[in-house]
Amino acid sequence: MQKNFQALTCCFTGHRPEKLQKSVHSIRAALQNEIEFALSDGYTIFLTGMSRGVDLWAAELVLRYRSIYPIKLFCAIPFYGFAENWSSNWQEQ
Repeated sequence: MQKNFQALTCCFTGHRPEKLQKSVHSIRAALQNEIEFALSDGYTIFLTGMSRGVDLWAAELVLRYRSIYPIKLFCAIPFYGFAENWSSNWQEQ
């Protein structure tokens, strides 16, 4: 008997911090709600482009759930040295 395996994937992208019209706190809260909804719906793969702002915040939030759910986070970094010109705070994230 063959099992029918289907992996649900959630992708993140969004504006950079300087373009946001809402507070970081409200955006992170909305991201967390959506991630929790995706997890409860059976999503197990998460993708992010790793840009400053929404992409990184989503990645950080997904990582919090690795010890609870069998999930994977894939980071699609556009090119080597992508974050070289970022501030040290963003590079640490």
